[in-house]
Amino acid sequence: MGYLDITSKTGTRTIPIFQKILETARGGFSLDMTGLTAGETISAGTPMTFDEATRKAKKATLTGDEPDEVSDAKGLLKNDVIIEDAAPVDVVLRGTVYARRVTPSIDQAHRDVLPLIIFSESR
Repeated sequence: MGYLDITSKTGTRTIPIFQKILETARGGFSLDMTGLTAGETISAGTPMTFDEATRKAKKATLTGDEPDEVSDAKGLLKNDVIIEDAAPVDVVLRGTVYARRVTPSIDQAHRDVLPLIIFSESR
């Protein structure tokens, strides 16, 4: 069969999330699986935080009380990532993202701590 075999995994995104990527965190990171379920997918554009010393990245969280929530986000996930041990992760630090294409949508608290990311409302 050869060329007729399916070569892509389900859950990969075909619509671009980023209009322009100007900078990513150097060297890439491996995914910290704490609190995540293996086999599921983290969507591109998800707010991420990372630790330079351990080279681990994880989903950003919201801390604090409404409406003064604060985020620990340092950037946005560049590509969809299937959750598995030490999955490679790239984090966008500076660029333009199509905010309406990111699922689930990005909270205002995350947006507030990412001043180098432009959240375009165009489709």
